[in-house]
Amino acid sequence: MRLQNSNEPFAIRILTWFAGLASAGMYLSILLVLLKIGPVVMGGERVTRTEWLHIAAPLVAAIGILMAMLCYALASGKPWSRHLVIVMFTLIIVYASILGALNLIRHTIMWRAIIDAAIFGGLSAWYFYFKPNVAEYFRELAS
Repeated sequence: MRLQNSNEPFAIRILTWFAGLASAGMYLSILLVLLKIGPVVMGGERVTRTEWLHIAAPLVAAIGILMAMLCYALASGKPWSRHLVIVMFTLIIVYASILGALNLIRHTIMWRAIIDAAIFGGLSAWYFYFKPNVAEYFRELAS
């Protein structure tokens, strides 16, 4: 286990915890749907459990894996951790685009996923690659 880096931005510590909790939450959401507990929503719209399990669950599981990897990478100071954030948002955009093009999801759900992922992906790109102190932190990790 590495000692806390004094140059580590405070938000990175918060994001480390968030990524770990989000990963657990992803798998909890799949479990709740399987157990038929609570409403089933995709892109802000109610859908059937079967529809959610066939369409959303694979993406939720993949994002859960990426979140767990991100938690590990941020906690252990891996310089490639910031790339995982961009991979997650890119995956969401590609997945929604493919499902929308194949008419497997409603276009309102597709566009919401694409727009949300593009906005949060853009903000993440700015934070991890262009915010001066964060970019410097990752340059130090790489060297």
